[in-house]
This record gives sequence, C-alpha cells and structure tokens, in this order.
Amino acid sequence: MKSWAPFLGFAIRLAGALAAAALAASCATQQPPAGAPTAAASPKAAPGAGARLSSYSPYAITAGTDGNVWYTEYQGDGVGRITPYGAAQRFKIDKDGFAERIVAGPDSAMWFTDTPGNQIGRVSTDTKIAYIKLPENHSGPAGIAMGPDGNLWFTEHAVDRIGRLTMQGQLSEYPLSKGAGPGEIVAGSDDALWFTEDKVNRIGRISTTGSVKEFQIGTPDARPGGMTRGPDGNVWFTELRVEKVGKITPQGAITEYNLPEPGVPLGIAAGADGNLWVTVVKAHTIYSITPNGKFTAFPTSETTLASFITAGPDGNLWFTEPNGKIGKMTPAGEITEYVVADPYQQAAEAQKK
Repeated sequence: MKSWAPFLGFAIRLAGALAAAALAASCATQQPPAGAPTAAASPKAAPGAGARLSSYSPYAITAGTDGNVWYTEYQGDGVGRITPYGAAQRFKIDKDGFAERIVAGPDSAMWFTDTPGNQIGRVSTDTKIAYIKLPENHSGPAGIAMGPDGNLWFTEHAVDRIGRLTMQGQLSEYPLSKGAGPGEIVAGSDDALWFTEDKVNRIGRISTTGSVKEFQIGTPDARPGGMTRGPDGNVWFTELRVEKVGKITPQGAITEYNLPEPGVPLGIAAGADGNLWVTVVKAHTIYSITPNGKFTAFPTSETTLASFITAGPDGNLWFTEPNGKIGKMTPAGEITEYVVADPYQQAAEAQKK
C-alpha cells in the first residue's frame, strides 16, 4: 500500500473531504462572498467534453512548454496532459510511487517529484518515463521548480533539505535547519529560489550557490502552502490555517492579507492579466488579487472544487478538482470543466473490500 507525503497533509485531507461532499451537493447558485467585490460577470460554469481516464483525482497542475497543461494524480500511478481544448491523455508511471508536484524543465520534458518512490521522475517529449533515485531513503521529495541557472530545484520535506539536479544528472543537496519541513518551491525575480517551511512557519530563500536565508511569517502557525512568483517581482503564498495570503519581497519583507470571507486558501498562481489568483475550495470561490492586495471574488457553482491552480499557456487559469475534473477559467470568470477521472469509482471499490 502506498504511503503519502506529509507535505500539505492538512490541505489534502480537506480537499478529499470536500470531494466526497460534492457528490451530494446541489446545483444551486453560490452566493458571492459579501466582503469582497464581485466580478461584473459572474463565472458561468459550462460543461466540457471529457473522458474518465483514471479513478484517481487530478492533483498538482502546471503549464508545459508544449502548449498544453500537465497534472499529477492524487496517489495515482499516472500523470496527465490536457490541451487548451480539453482533450486529455494519461501516461502511466511507476506503480509503486505517485507524482507529487510537476514542472516543465529546461529540456522541454516534464519533471515530477515521486514522494513514496523517493525519486525524481521525467516525462520526455516522446512520453517515455525515467527516474533518478535520491541517495537517502524516505527523503520526501515534494515541491519542484526550474531554477534561473537552468537546473531543477526541489524540496526534501522529510529530511529538511533542498536538492538541485542538473540536466546531466548531477545531484547536489543543501541542508536546512532541523524540522524546517520545506514544501513548495518557486524561482524568484532575484535569481534565487524561494520555498515554504510549513513546520516552522517560515519562508526560505536559497541562492543558486546554496546560501540559505529564512524569514519568519508574522502570524503564528500560518502553515504556508501554495506559492508563486508574482507579476510584481514578489513571491506570493497561501496561509492554510489562518485564512490569509502573503507576499514576500526579494529583501524578505512580508505582507499578509486577510481573505474577505472565511475559507482555506489553497492554490495560487500569477495570471497573464497581471493579478494573482487564489482558490478557496470550501467557499466555492476563486479570488483575483491585485499586486496591492485588492480582492475580487469569482464565485463558482457548488459542484466546482477548484484546488491547485496554474496559469496556462493559452492565457487562461487552469485548476484541478478532487471530484475528477480539470477546470479552465478566463480572466473574465467564465469556467469550462473537463471530466478526466472518476475518483468515486475507486472509493466505491475500496468500500467493497
């Protein structure tokens, strides 16, 4: 039986519970949160074409260099690719592992962390799968990003390290303070990598030469989760336990913004429109946030469970849903959803055993 990463466990369990609740959810129109402006045109959910390729929910999501969007599966043995028009394909990976996070590499391949497999995976342009094993067992590879130096950088959540992998296969590892729990990682505007430390409530920075700095978040036990480089040159992140979104400047100054209404901010992405976009699963809402912190709410239907989100190569926002769908949202708020999986089939089969 597969074990799953402790990274973002709180958020993952929340998403799973919400997915189960979605089965019984009605299709009544969701009222927009009262505390934030609402987009002039409310999001209009439109059913999209789709095929159930798997019984595992889509999970992490990112844009590929091939003009498509790629995603991982929650505890599944595959990664998926979906075109801007909603045609999806699934590629099998090592059955003893699963892809956690995924990113486009400098070689046009897709690279992913495999937490239980303790390895870094690669999907080549001809969709062949290959792996690079990490030297220490149970290191917990989690977040992954392409660095400004043309290498891949990833976090090792279980052993408090940051890893660097060159395209020639050379691996370097940099230790952090004990108990840091590095999670998500992104390239910043300052030619460094930035990452969350969800166990100690910090944001970390590592230079391409391995020099580390750490910055404490002002709100205690904020649990930093999702992370993205913003259009303003700052790094933005979600705070899972305190209903806030934060940003940190290249100099390390942190500003936090309260959500207009209660909810857990999970995914965050920088859109092509110059704003940040944040998903709040339980509230059935996606927020647009300007770089100066102004929120606009885009309420969705009650059966839409926007979770992890990315900017697509087509200028739209793309997000995964734990109820088996991939969503596409225009900057104006129009949503199209594509069915790619049937996670409830897996749940039903498990109950029979």
